[in-house]
Amino acid sequence: MNNQLSRQNFWIIALNSTAAYMLSYLFLFYLNQFSYLLTAGMYDYAISIDYATYYFHIEPYEWTHDAVILIFSSGYILTFLAGLLSLLAFYQLVADAFPIKVFFFWTSFHAMTFVFGGLMVGNLLTEGIGHVFNWLYLTDTVKLIISLIGFFGLLMMSIFSARLVALSSNAYFEKYSERIGPFFITAQVLVPYLIGSVLIFVYFLPKPQFHERYSWIIIGVMLLLFYLRIRHNDDLMFEEDDKRSFRLMKGFILFTALFYVLSRILMAKGIFIDW
Repeated sequence: MNNQLSRQNFWIIALNSTAAYMLSYLFLFYLNQFSYLLTAGMYDYAISIDYATYYFHIEPYEWTHDAVILIFSSGYILTFLAGLLSLLAFYQLVADAFPIKVFFFWTSFHAMTFVFGGLMVGNLLTEGIGHVFNWLYLTDTVKLIISLIGFFGLLMMSIFSARLVALSSNAYFEKYSERIGPFFITAQVLVPYLIGSVLIFVYFLPKPQFHERYSWIIIGVMLLLFYLRIRHNDDLMFEEDDKRSFRLMKGFILFTALFYVLSRILMAKGIFIDW
């Protein structure tokens, strides 16, 4: 056991998880960007997107009620579906000793953070779901209820994630116990959050949007609740698997690094489409 809790193994887990943290975040971000692109085409709106923002090249009077609702809610709907599918994929792989399952964990985590966080602070947003709330002319009571749904969604995701992380430890360990808990949680969750959040913030400079500026706060609060919950997890015994080992996902890490750099370069000038 002491050999397993080594510095080398710690950084193997941390690097694998950090790559998954970053790739899943960028995947969901561009899923939202292209949702704007595709739904704008349904109304023949000219649009440009880049590595951080989107812009509709139309006059204010051209906006319609239906267009606003569809365009600015589609990304949240797609993100929610991506989170659910990732959760299903995680459970499909949960019994296997595959480190790649951490990508599906982070995708579901980021997706639910984006959706429920957007609902909770939607009244403060000046874009995205905030446009939908404004055009629906909701009463203060309804807005408060939606914010509460977002808050409790984040709370439940934090509690639920503790179980997912414990289950993901079978990629490296034959048993999850109180002894390996702090070691694994720090490597699998806390270090990726710290490193990944900084790299994601740098990616969106010099014009990070609302979610990119403040999502790390929401994620940090969720992880704090998650940490308090996971301390009370029961010990878990996993089936023996010859494939279980501490190994870097070199191809996955390289792909993430290339995607991080190339997407930032290629999308620096953006894409313009006049439907």
